[in-house]
Amino acid sequence: MSHIEKRRNLWYATLKVTNKELQAKLGKTKFLQSLGTPDKRRAEALAAPIVSMWKAQLRKAAGDTDAVVAESMRLRQIIQEAEDSGNEDGAFAVASLVTDKARALEVTDEAAAERFADIAFGRKTPSSEHLDEWKGSITHLAQKTQDQMAKDVQRLVDRFPMLEDITPAAARRWVSELQKAGAPSSSVERMISFWRSYWRYLAGPGVEAVAANTFPFSTEYVQKTKKAPEEERAPFPAEEVPKLWRAAEERGDQVLADLIRLGAYTGARIEELCSLKVTEVNGVSFKIADAKTAAGIREVPIHSALKPLMDRLKAASTDGYILSGLTFNKYEGRSNAIGKRFGRLKERRGFGRAHVFHSLRGTLVTLLEDAGVSENLAADIVGHEKPRITYGLYSGGASLATKAAALELVKYPGL
Repeated sequence: MSHIEKRRNLWYATLKVTNKELQAKLGKTKFLQSLGTPDKRRAEALAAPIVSMWKAQLRKAAGDTDAVVAESMRLRQIIQEAEDSGNEDGAFAVASLVTDKARALEVTDEAAAERFADIAFGRKTPSSEHLDEWKGSITHLAQKTQDQMAKDVQRLVDRFPMLEDITPAAARRWVSELQKAGAPSSSVERMISFWRSYWRYLAGPGVEAVAANTFPFSTEYVQKTKKAPEEERAPFPAEEVPKLWRAAEERGDQVLADLIRLGAYTGARIEELCSLKVTEVNGVSFKIADAKTAAGIREVPIHSALKPLMDRLKAASTDGYILSGLTFNKYEGRSNAIGKRFGRLKERRGFGRAHVFHSLRGTLVTLLEDAGVSENLAADIVGHEKPRITYGLYSGGASLATKAAALELVKYPGL
């Protein structure tokens, strides 16, 4: 579709505004601007960036906040290409368009006008310019990690639209604001780590949008915060654990009841249990081959109180998993939905944020300690790092028989 029309002896750039809401918002049904030339071919070349800029205005009026930034980037590229090729007239024509557009924007938004001109003339670079390529560079990571990194870096980009705005002073102020707004120190440190990943990409070969070794954030800016007492993880009282699985049974949620019993007698993490396959369970133990840490990879004895349950679950499985019928979330985990059911159950039992499924590990470790089991042996059972350096570095771990004997010492009140 042609976007030029001839009036008298000169060509004009033109673009119709067909959307009635945009017509009302912009106060016009048509864009029109003289190109100052009688030559059609030259008019078509001159019209292209003008029409693109108008289209960007339409997208912005329709709610696309990135449209003007995208157009200023496009104009910067056109100016650079014209200068590189020695086309001074073309570069001057586009630069004039940028100036006119900036003046028009200045009437309603002075900051937007300045940003538009700064980008188009190469004085500033949008923080989002290389965001998509960076996301492509982290696809080797777990999807959950990718999503968190992208979320944190998007937060950086939203705060600082221009890379030049990210100075050490501005970085320090923002970290302080985040913490005053309630962000835990651990979360801020995680964000800084992910921002550093993006900054390294921006400084890398082929991009070089920032200078190397200029990352403006530092974990030294972060004030260490402690969790409130109600947020600290706490073990369930041992007498409450059987009440939890019985409450699940009373509500008709047998799968949740089975999960709680498995956690109570093994200390395994919720995803470890939900991902446990029938083939990984034998008559006396089960193996966890995929864990959050190296210490988590282990063989866990089956407590005598669990053997009838394990036999039933193996025989009833329809999908190869011990806890059959659970669904996967987008991160290929099976514990999300049943974990929420556990959360609702324990809240009905009067437990707050300090008590989660992971608290069952704490209960089991407490019972092992009460029974005189050493820290290192308890660590082997539940998959913790060894607390003693000698054992952690040189020990191959306790034998299955030793772990089984220790685990049999665990007794829950009322059973």
